[in-house]
Amino acid sequence: MPLIGWLCFFALLLAFTAQAAVTNGLSANPFSALLVAFSTGVIIAGVIGWWRLQQQMNNQRQQKTALRQLLTDTNALVAVLDDDCQLLLASSPLLQLTQQHNLCHNMYFDATARQAAWPDIQRVLQQQQSWQGEVWWQFKQDLLAVSLTITQSENNAWPAARYLLVAQDITERKRADQQQLNNLTHDPLTNLPNRVMLVEQLANNIACCTPLFPTTALLLIKITSLLQHGSPAVQQNSAERIADTARALRQAIAPQFTIARYSSDSFAILVAPHLCHPPPALSLNQLAHQVFLLLSQLNISGDSGQVYASIGVSHFPLDGADPQTIMHSAERAVQTAAKVSANNFCFADSKSQQQATEYLTLQAELSNSLEQDDFIVYFQPQLSISSNRVVGYEALLRWHNPKRGIMLPHSFLALAEQSSMIVALDRKVFRQCCQQVQHWLKTDQLRGRLALNISEQHFQQADFIDYLSNCLEQHKQQASHFTLELDQRIFQQSTAELSTKLSKLRELGFALLMDNFGDGISSLTALRELPLDAVKIARSLINQMEQKEQQRNITASLIRLAGYLQLEVTASGIDSEMQAYLLHVMGCDKLQGNLFSKALPASEIPALLARESKLLKKAAN
Repeated sequence: MPLIGWLCFFALLLAFTAQAAVTNGLSANPFSALLVAFSTGVIIAGVIGWWRLQQQMNNQRQQKTALRQLLTDTNALVAVLDDDCQLLLASSPLLQLTQQHNLCHNMYFDATARQAAWPDIQRVLQQQQSWQGEVWWQFKQDLLAVSLTITQSENNAWPAARYLLVAQDITERKRADQQQLNNLTHDPLTNLPNRVMLVEQLANNIACCTPLFPTTALLLIKITSLLQHGSPAVQQNSAERIADTARALRQAIAPQFTIARYSSDSFAILVAPHLCHPPPALSLNQLAHQVFLLLSQLNISGDSGQVYASIGVSHFPLDGADPQTIMHSAERAVQTAAKVSANNFCFADSKSQQQATEYLTLQAELSNSLEQDDFIVYFQPQLSISSNRVVGYEALLRWHNPKRGIMLPHSFLALAEQSSMIVALDRKVFRQCCQQVQHWLKTDQLRGRLALNISEQHFQQADFIDYLSNCLEQHKQQASHFTLELDQRIFQQSTAELSTKLSKLRELGFALLMDNFGDGISSLTALRELPLDAVKIARSLINQMEQKEQQRNITASLIRLAGYLQLEVTASGIDSEMQAYLLHVMGCDKLQGNLFSKALPASEIPALLARESKLLKKAAN
């Protein structure tokens, strides 16, 4: 007989015994008999209920034990979570991965950006009972990609269980997909961008060319030593040779340049528009020689033999208007370079080739002249058109080249910037100006302030302010005699850092002027927030002012704007009386240009001031 039968038997026996015992005494009272019968029923029902509860609890324990055993034996990633995403049950593989990690809070849609997935999944579960998709789990230092199904449970038999997670590891598949995608755009051997990516990037660079940065360039590098047919061992190591060369190029070439695998024995360097500093032939020439220097020092895979290369250079827009044309031009230039000699480079355009050779020669001459002090500062007067008096000077450098004669700044300053000699030139000019101001003060020939052009490279030197202060102290001069004309590229720096540096210069006594105002990156923010004293109208606006009404309107607006901001306005490059008249009418009183006087050596300044006095006397009469 089963347990439930025995329980019922003993309960009935107890009930009937109790009833028989009290029947004789309670027969006269029907209510008491009914109460005894009810109590007997309650005892029987309680016993049966208790038994059934125990039976259910035993069944649940058996089911949980079976589930735990099943999760222990399975290789699947399965977990049961409570409302707080804490593990109630999990399969052995998942337990080994998670340890103390919260599965929900370490779940991401994007493995790189760490875009949290759980809040979005919860919103879906509020609307429907399940969610399915792909996510990333972060465990320690490992990322695991899974295909995940989450079911929201409302099982009364196990109220604590809220979520059932079933996941499948798809990390290897994801990596394979990524590798396949990478192979479409990158070379598998070197992991450099391949030709497909190069064409796309070149097209983007062409689209990004502007009047300010009009050129983008391509250098094609053909490693000629890789074509030589040597022993079978050498041929077997060709892949290692290419990989080593690619690695060396990445390490030696600045990361701003794009390096790509062009063909089996060729690499390409793509130069973005903002890196093609004028003149482009010079900067590209220097980059090609940097590659030659790298290859000459390269020992590929233990091979002590010399590595040779030929480099072809083409650039937009001179050598083509689209990527394919530019690439073909570079290929032709490589072939031309290879025919001449090993380690040779060639421009696709013959004019650029000639300019590159000329720039190298000029660079050597510039370096020698710096050592021999062949530079002299000339001074161009700045006049007040209302008073017809000299109210200042601008220092302009002249190069007395022993072979070429006197050279103006536009013929060598770009070269000086490219070769980093501009800092030495700027400092040479400032020293000479300190000496000249000292002489003018003694002879009463100083009029207003002396303006000096400051290059971006010089301004960014860590000791820029200290150098100016020390130079003033050595010559016993005051900064109040000088105006610093700042290159517009200086204002691309962080406003806070720039403002601090400019404030220090003003505290010393320098007047600060923004050069080329109205061209390039002039901004109202810089004018409003930075401690400036003056602006100089861009020469490009003045050159076209007589012919174009739009240029006149822009110039007039800039002059009014500077007046509102209480900034002094200077205009240079005045070559005609009409330009001077228009600027005077617009409200610009301080003018400078060949109309009044060209730049003069210091020895001719007294004669200029004498003519100024005679003019004033004549006007008075």
